[in-house]
Amino acid sequence: MNYKQLLSAWGSEGQRKRKVFLFCIFIMTTLLPSWGQTPRQRTNLPTLYINTLDGSGITSKKTYKLATMYWVEGGNITRYDSLEIRGRGNSTWGMAKKPYRIKFKKKQKLLGKGYANARNWTLLANCADKTMLRNALTSEVGVFLGLSYNPAARFVDFYLNNRYLGTYQISDQVDIRPHRVDIVEQEMMVREDKANITGGYLLEATANTDSDDKYFRTNKGVHVRIHSPKPDSIVNRQVQYIQNYVMGFESALFSSSFGDPTRGYRNYVDTTSLLAWYTANEIASNPDGFYSTYFYKEKDDPHLYWGPLWDNDISYNNTIRKGDVTEQLMSEIGFGDGITKVWLSRMWEDEWFISALNRFYRKAYKAGLTDFMERKVDSLAAIIRLSQAENYKVWNIKQQYYEEIVLYSTYDEYVEDLKAFIRGHNQFLLNTFCMSSTFEADTTCYYRISNKSNPLGVLDIYGSIDDPESMVRLCMYANRSDRIHQQWRIRPLKDGTFMLLASDKEIAVTDAYDDTPSISTLLLERADSNDTRQQWQILPQDKGRFFNIKNVKTGRVANNRNGSTINNNMVVSYESDNRDATTNSRLWSISSDGAIPSPSMNSILKQERTADYALMYNPTLQEVHFVAPDLAQLRFECNVFSLEGRMIGHFKGQESFSTERIPKGTYIISWTDQGKRHSAKFMKR
Repeated sequence: MNYKQLLSAWGSEGQRKRKVFLFCIFIMTTLLPSWGQTPRQRTNLPTLYINTLDGSGITSKKTYKLATMYWVEGGNITRYDSLEIRGRGNSTWGMAKKPYRIKFKKKQKLLGKGYANARNWTLLANCADKTMLRNALTSEVGVFLGLSYNPAARFVDFYLNNRYLGTYQISDQVDIRPHRVDIVEQEMMVREDKANITGGYLLEATANTDSDDKYFRTNKGVHVRIHSPKPDSIVNRQVQYIQNYVMGFESALFSSSFGDPTRGYRNYVDTTSLLAWYTANEIASNPDGFYSTYFYKEKDDPHLYWGPLWDNDISYNNTIRKGDVTEQLMSEIGFGDGITKVWLSRMWEDEWFISALNRFYRKAYKAGLTDFMERKVDSLAAIIRLSQAENYKVWNIKQQYYEEIVLYSTYDEYVEDLKAFIRGHNQFLLNTFCMSSTFEADTTCYYRISNKSNPLGVLDIYGSIDDPESMVRLCMYANRSDRIHQQWRIRPLKDGTFMLLASDKEIAVTDAYDDTPSISTLLLERADSNDTRQQWQILPQDKGRFFNIKNVKTGRVANNRNGSTINNNMVVSYESDNRDATTNSRLWSISSDGAIPSPSMNSILKQERTADYALMYNPTLQEVHFVAPDLAQLRFECNVFSLEGRMIGHFKGQESFSTERIPKGTYIISWTDQGKRHSAKFMKR
């Protein structure tokens, strides 16, 4: 086309001028963030301006729109052309402040050195999180716990089509590359039968489906999405390989030898990342952590690795659907019942997993986990201090945009609420995970043993201990402080088993099963540590809150017969099977019940001393009295109380108190001497 033809195509001179004018308008409105205005930094954070090429809003999570972008920071303006933007997220896409995904034509090291060089990045709105810190904080927790990859978190002020939308977080898109999931990427379609297809694979156990992606379902119904290799390059041989591998892991996990380190599931997983990933989700109390779980496999590596952590805007006690979760485990109440929780529930039946989790969390806690998290919250809040104030000029800080449990008037109140949850929840996890470890007996104290089917009753004795001709049986009885036989000693043996001994008597719980009856009554017989019928395993169940008490000789478990709450109901042994972890009558709670008295103290359980006198109990004479160089100087009055707080008697310090007429049980003596209040406990048997 020659010059005259080009002019003719543009129409008359007037039409040509009008078109040139409109073209200039187009250039100015698309290449500059605002008409006649140089891009400026709104706060101390970088400011990000994105304008779609046609000036229209983002309405789709699937269709990208062409755009330009300006990054404004510290007086520098960086312009990016050939950018695309679309919506992202599931529930978050339906919120008022929406998240986005951006894609560059070429890879960009958007966040600088130490971060990914990638085309795809995310803009998180954190609309459901009034602190806007939960996702960034969880990445920091992942670093603290030693996870290999944790999504980046860089806060910016964000404008879309010249409209300020508030504080946003730039983060990595989860994909395979250095500084993200750094494993071999199978980019090209595999055409050779001998090609190495052992990795890498980026997978997600999830309920979310997308017709553009490849999926498979395991035998336990877990839905697994293959993120990489991409759907347009992966071939059936690769799909079959990774499907068989994941199902091999699952089969080993649910096999009878699942706890074996070489034949069980541990042969398939990287246990370090498993413990770190799981612990991080419980620390964050992330209800979505097991609803959407990323994991991956490297080339020529036989292990599945866990992570990265993702999607924490409703973590840390921030969803009304779960209520207050300060003292809850997400592996119990979180979402994902038919997804990752299927695997985790089985892992919780493995003694190794429980013990390893205990050691892992205890180490993190002692390394200053709580202090680290609180300091990170403070530092992140300081970083966005100016920006959050601008953000909440656009968005109402007191409005519930999703499922927030609490609503405050100020940003600082939300931050303090987050820190309070961290303190309380981390302490709960310490108690829970440590309780979940293998039972360790304290030989200096008594124990009370109750049953889950009868929480108001405890192990007791039916029959006369002092009558050698009497058959003494184990039973359940209402918990009472005056029944001495409700206190038990648990004696550890060298092989990790235990004997259960009745109070101060050398008689032990014995399984009398002889292969004939289907149910065997548990007896108490003269203690013999070499008798395997008196040797018991105490096995944690229900995350260590309860235990199975399993006999070494018979392999049977102690059972509160029929789960009855009637006094003197017999405790029996019953065949051990897969119901041990779920049947209430087989689950026992074991709690300490005071120190075992030293023989020299004649049953004084707790003694208060001064420099010149001591309180003693003589069970033979059945009297309590003080000993001192000069009893006449003990001019104070003593009161005697039951454990319920009822005063049952009093005496002077120079005198003795007879216990002959009071019932058996535990009592407290209190007195005041020289302005100081003292107390001691004794037990009448």
